[in-house]
Amino acid sequence: MEPRRADVPILYNGVNAAVQLAPCLSSFQYVDVASGSSDSVSLEINDRERRWIGPWFPVKGDVLQPTIRTFNWTGEGQVLQFPCGIFRVDDFSFKGGPVKMSLGAVALPADTSFKTTERTETYENTTLEEIGKTIAGRAGIALFYEADAITIELVEQNNQTDCAFFSSLVDTYGLALKIYSNKLVVFSEAAYEARGVKAVLTEADFDPGWTWNTTLTGTYTGVKYEYTNSDKNKTFTVTAGSGDRILTVNEPPADNLTEATAIALAAVNNANKGTTTMSITMMARPGLIASDCVEIRGLKRLDGKYYIVQITHSLGSKYTMALDLRRVEARITGATSISSTVAEGG
Repeated sequence: MEPRRADVPILYNGVNAAVQLAPCLSSFQYVDVASGSSDSVSLEINDRERRWIGPWFPVKGDVLQPTIRTFNWTGEGQVLQFPCGIFRVDDFSFKGGPVKMSLGAVALPADTSFKTTERTETYENTTLEEIGKTIAGRAGIALFYEADAITIELVEQNNQTDCAFFSSLVDTYGLALKIYSNKLVVFSEAAYEARGVKAVLTEADFDPGWTWNTTLTGTYTGVKYEYTNSDKNKTFTVTAGSGDRILTVNEPPADNLTEATAIALAAVNNANKGTTTMSITMMARPGLIASDCVEIRGLKRLDGKYYIVQITHSLGSKYTMALDLRRVEARITGATSISSTVAEGG
C-alpha cells in the first residue's frame, strides 16, 4: 500500500500558489472553532531564496483559501479534500538567518467595519434572523441561519460593533455564531449535540498526554429569571429546573414572557456547558469538524458523548488533530413556571 501523506494547496489572492509555497512551506496549522471566535490559519515558510521578504512580500488583507488534501489515508488510491475556508492575512513576521516567515490569517469579512465600527441602532418587531441578515449585509457577506425562529420585540445596539452586538445577541438566545467561507453562520448547538456521533475514539487512538477534567463550579440544576420592564410596568418571572443550585438571572431585558423564557433557558444551559472537558491529540481523522460529536469509549467513567469545541489541524512532518471536547450534558428544556405581574408601585 502507498504511504499516507497530506499536503495543503493554497489559493493566494485567487491564484494557485502551489509552485511558490510547496517547496518552502515548513508547517501549516488550521484552527477550526465551533463558535465564539474566528477560525484561523498560520504558516511557517522557509524563505531561502528571499522572495517572501522581497517581491512576494505579503500585504495585510491578502486572501488565503487553503485546502487540506490527504492521499491513501484510509484506503489505497483514496484522495480526500477538506476546504478550510477563506482567510485574510492579519499578521506576519520574519526572523533569520536563514530567513523564515510566520504568516497568520483569520476568517473575517473583507469589510473591517464588522469588528471596528461602533454603531447605535434600534431593532423593533423583528427576528434574530432578520437582524443577522442586516448585519451580514453590512459586512458584505451572506447569512446562513440554521435554528428556530426567534421573535424580538425591541433590542438596542448601543455604541457596539456589529460583531460584538450580534455575538452577544446570539448567545443571549442560546445559539452559536461563527464566520465560515464568507458566511455568517448561526446554528443551534443543542440540535448539533443531538446528532449522531461522527466517530468512536478509544485510548489507542490518542497520542500520549491526553487530559480530562470535570468541575462542579458553575453548574446549575435550575434557573430563576426576573426582570421588571419599566416601559410596560410589568415584572416577568420564569423558573426552570429544580434542586438547590439555582442560577439567578435579571438580565438581559425582556419585553414579553416568550423572550424571558428563551433568555432564562439559554442562561442556565450556557452556564452548564463545558463542566466536563477533554483534550486529545491524534492522527488526523479526515471529515471531523468542530461542532461534530464523537463518542469516547473504553475509559470507563470518562466514556460518553462529547461535542467538539475546537480542532487544531497541524501539518508538518505528519498530520495530526488536537481536539478540545466537552461532554454533552442533559439540557434544561422547559420552564416550570412563568408569570407576568404588574410591577410593584405601578
